[in-house]
Amino acid sequence: MHLTPWLRVAVITAPLIGCAAGGGAAGAAGAHERSHAQSPPLSQLPPPSHGSTGSEQVGPEPQDPAHIEHPSGAVIEDDAADGDATTADATAGGPQQAHPLDDKSDAELQAALRQDPAALGSLSLGRPNAGRLLGGVAMPRVPGIQLVDPQHSWGTQETVDFLESAVASVRAQFPEAHPLYLGHISAKHGGPLSPHRSHQSGRDVDISYYYVGDSARWYARATKKTLDVEKTWAFVRALIELTDVNLIIIDHSIQRLLRAHASALGEDPAWLDSVFRGVPGKRRPLIVHASGHATHMHIRFFNPVAQESARRAMPLLAALGAIDPPVHYVMHRVKPGETLGMLARKYRTTVRAIRKANGLRSNKIIAKRQYRVPTRAKVTASPKISVPPRRLPPSRPAPPAGKPPDLR
Repeated sequence: MHLTPWLRVAVITAPLIGCAAGGGAAGAAGAHERSHAQSPPLSQLPPPSHGSTGSEQVGPEPQDPAHIEHPSGAVIEDDAADGDATTADATAGGPQQAHPLDDKSDAELQAALRQDPAALGSLSLGRPNAGRLLGGVAMPRVPGIQLVDPQHSWGTQETVDFLESAVASVRAQFPEAHPLYLGHISAKHGGPLSPHRSHQSGRDVDISYYYVGDSARWYARATKKTLDVEKTWAFVRALIELTDVNLIIIDHSIQRLLRAHASALGEDPAWLDSVFRGVPGKRRPLIVHASGHATHMHIRFFNPVAQESARRAMPLLAALGAIDPPVHYVMHRVKPGETLGMLARKYRTTVRAIRKANGLRSNKIIAKRQYRVPTRAKVTASPKISVPPRRLPPSRPAPPAGKPPDLR
C-alpha cells in the first residue's frame, strides 16, 4: 500500500545546527517515556486521514490561510513559508549537529524501513502542505496543555518536545496559568487533514492564546480585554528562545498588543523589529499575520532530525514502492478550443487527475482560466536539510513585579 502521493518541492539549503535539550538530535535519538507509535510495516500503513470523524474535537477547527502577510505588504505563500530559502537565514547556519542516522548506510536504512521503521524515529516527509508523518508521537496529556482533538494531535518527537519545553517555561514563571488548548498537529500518519492546507507532516500546531479570567476556551477570539498578554508573550518568547520555530502566525491586532507589552518590559528594540518585521533583504519576520488567527496561533517548527531523516529515507521509500512518485503542479491557462483531453496528452497525465486537482465535477473547462495540471517526476535525493540559527534575544528583561527571575 502506498503511503501517499506527495508534492515534490525545494528544500532549504543551509548548514544544520544544534537543537535545544529535549528536542533535536539528542532528544529524538534517546529513549523517551511517552506514547510513541509503533510503526507498522510499510505494507500495513493506512491511507491518510481526511477529516475528524470520531475524534474528541470540541468547537471549530480553523482552516489554513492560502497566504501569509509580510509587514511590508508582500505575500508569503504558505508553502514558501516553510523556510528562509530566499534569505540570509538559509545560508548563515551554525555548527553542524551530528544526526542519529549519520553512521547508517543506505542499505541499513532500507533494511530498517522494511523491518522496523520505528527504529528510525520520527520522519517528517515532504512539506507541511504536501507530506506524511512516519514514526509520529501522540501529544501526551501534560500539565499546561489541554488536547482538543487527541486523534489529530500527532507530531514528530521534536515538535512534541518543543511544545512541552515552551509551555513548561511559561508554567515556571506563572504556575497559575490555565492550560493552553491544543487543536491540531497532524493525523497519526500525516497527510491531508480537513480543513487544513498544512498540518500534513507533524510540524504544524494550532494552539490557543492565554486568556484572563473565565475567557479561556478553545477558539475564543482574543481581544485587548480577554488576552492575557503577559503569559502569551512569555509563551511566544519561549518558542523563539527554546525551540527551532520557523514561524508563528498571529493576527495583527494581537501582534500589536504583544509588541507593546514586550517593549514595556524592556525587550531589545532591534530584536523586536527582527521578530515582528524582519530584517529587509536578510531575514523575514518570525511572527506573521494571516486572517483567522485572532482565535489561535499557528506555529510551524523546523525539525532538524525528522526532516533530515526523511530526506535520507525518501529515495529508499520510493525504491521500496512505499510512496508514489512526486507530483509537480503546472499552472496552465486554457486557450479557446482546448479540452481536458488535450491538456492530459500535452502533460502526459490523465483527465481524471486534472479534474481531481481542480475539484471539477465534469470535463468542462473555461477559456482564459488557469488550471492546476499534475505531472509526475522521479524521486531523487534532496539537498541536506538545514535550519537557520535561532533568533535569540540579546538579553532578558527584568521579571514582573513580585516574581523571581527565570534562571533556567
